[in-house]
Amino acid sequence: MNFSFKNSIIWTMVLVLSGCMGKAQNALTHVKLDNAIEARPEKNIPVPSQFENLPLVEPTIAAHPENNRLLVAAAMVVTDVDRPYQSCRLSSFFSNDGGKTWEETAHDYWGYDPWVAMLDNGTTTMSWLGTPTVFKHQFPLQIFSSDDGGRSWLSEMQVFNGFGHGHDGTKLVGFNDAFYLTTVRFNADMGADVVLYESKKQGPFEEVISIRGNGKRLNFCEPAILTDGSVVIPTMHGSEKIWANVYNPNTDRISDTYIISDNPKLGRGYSRMAADTNLNSKFQNRIYFVRAVADGSSSEGVWLNFSMDKGKTWTKEKRVDLFKNGLPSKANVASVAVNKDGVVGISWVDGQHSTDQKAYDVYFAISKDGGVSFQRPVRVSKVSSNPRTQANADVANKFIGGGHYLGITTRADGSFQLIWSDSRSGIFKLQTCRIKIG
Repeated sequence: MNFSFKNSIIWTMVLVLSGCMGKAQNALTHVKLDNAIEARPEKNIPVPSQFENLPLVEPTIAAHPENNRLLVAAAMVVTDVDRPYQSCRLSSFFSNDGGKTWEETAHDYWGYDPWVAMLDNGTTTMSWLGTPTVFKHQFPLQIFSSDDGGRSWLSEMQVFNGFGHGHDGTKLVGFNDAFYLTTVRFNADMGADVVLYESKKQGPFEEVISIRGNGKRLNFCEPAILTDGSVVIPTMHGSEKIWANVYNPNTDRISDTYIISDNPKLGRGYSRMAADTNLNSKFQNRIYFVRAVADGSSSEGVWLNFSMDKGKTWTKEKRVDLFKNGLPSKANVASVAVNKDGVVGISWVDGQHSTDQKAYDVYFAISKDGGVSFQRPVRVSKVSSNPRTQANADVANKFIGGGHYLGITTRADGSFQLIWSDSRSGIFKLQTCRIKIG
């Protein structure tokens, strides 16, 4: 059943709970192994900041779709390591040489969760939850704009104040002439709805859909824009299911609810979604949903579901962390992106290089057949990182993997660019790395 819905509400009560919902399933099988080794990380490059003695966490990154040199990133600067959730300010970073050097802009905004996206005309958007000049325990959605790839930012901004507590989390994507942003918006009863905002042809963002939580705290990840302009909106609840609705901006209609998984386990950072929008790919419009999963204190690896029919049906989840050393998984903060050739890249942090597994590294694995098989993970970070240092203090507890998410994007030449926060120097700092394929 379809609904015409500008500013309408999709009631999630239509989801029928099954008896096995929220229960542990049998151990997952892994994806097939591709024995090739074609992901080739280049050197790790530090992203410098004027905040030399403060931890930087939770980075995000975007690349110009056609200019291989242009990158933009953002991260949170923790100004009080004993109160990391109440002391973060925003910094953005610009590179015009493919990530070799960076320029920082310190924004006097305080809160959480930066995200960036860039279109092929250089128009760039950055989202942030928080307030100017001081942290206020209020989380309006702030939307920054740039017309030069993030080197400078326009003074005029959009602000969505929301209701009650405000918002939690921002996820921003761009494709062709449009940006789409998802966030969770709290109600007065602290239930939370998933909200989708749209900006077309550099116009202002407007709310186009909210998925109602009905008193429940819903969760989400970034939407996926398909080649026909439709938008796949993922939603999840920790004790129920993971599902998607597909929004058609041409008709203002929303699809039925499509179940991604009836095993909603999360627990190791945000889940992530990406679509293959390469017009020459034989996997065009395939959608990938990735999460690092834990059952209590026990990590269960990196899980993948994918859809071959624009989000209507989804494969059963399988693990992609194909390590062969026999160590248990310590997977955290998984991310996914798809390059111009249809190659799927998944990154995460794990303790596979450390004998006692107290230190972590960044790993990266690729699939060249649309997610059916993956090559073994390659180690991206050159130095293992133990976050539990005096300089990080409570930041290591709140952001054990360097954030609740880390950054991944693809460049015009088909390479992948990662950005992460590690503690090889004893304090969380940003590192970036380009990964060539083949």
